[in-house]
Amino acid sequence: MLPEFREYLVRNGHIKDTYIPYYVKWVSLCYEFLDKPIDQKLSSEQKSQFLRHLSRRHEDWQVKQADYALRLYNYFLSRNGRGIKKEAGDHEKEWVWAMQETRSALRLRHRSLSTEKSYLMWLRRFRGFANSKRPGDLEASDLQDFLSYLVVEKKISCSTQSQALNAVIFVFRHVLESELS
Repeated sequence: MLPEFREYLVRNGHIKDTYIPYYVKWVSLCYEFLDKPIDQKLSSEQKSQFLRHLSRRHEDWQVKQADYALRLYNYFLSRNGRGIKKEAGDHEKEWVWAMQETRSALRLRHRSLSTEKSYLMWLRRFRGFANSKRPGDLEASDLQDFLSYLVVEKKISCSTQSQALNAVIFVFRHVLESELS
């Protein structure tokens, strides 16, 4: 799996070639430390455990580099495992409901029309990314993978990434959370 990750980093061109071996090394060290199979996604707690361990003997910039390497690797694993296509039921009604509720929640809070359009556009893009999940089944890791996808593959700016983050968080807080309550 690590050779494929290395090839992914080379193909992507987002990381300088001289840094790629270090990114692969951080991922390898993490999985060895946690004694986990290399093809298994890590939880936030597992990643934090490794980074705390790493911070005892390494510089802050190395810990940050390892953190970024692990986020990229988690994203890499999620993209490689996304061969599952929509099934017949594909949760269309739930997504339509989420769009309508998002529009209502934005209007209730007197957000501008441009904000409404922007948030709904980001919700549609997030839906396309998380194509096989119901809105109520979404997790924080789905949002992390979506933001990584936007940066790594779509090469969006920080401000655009922040806008996408705010839009999806709004949906999580004001639409999906109220559904689960």
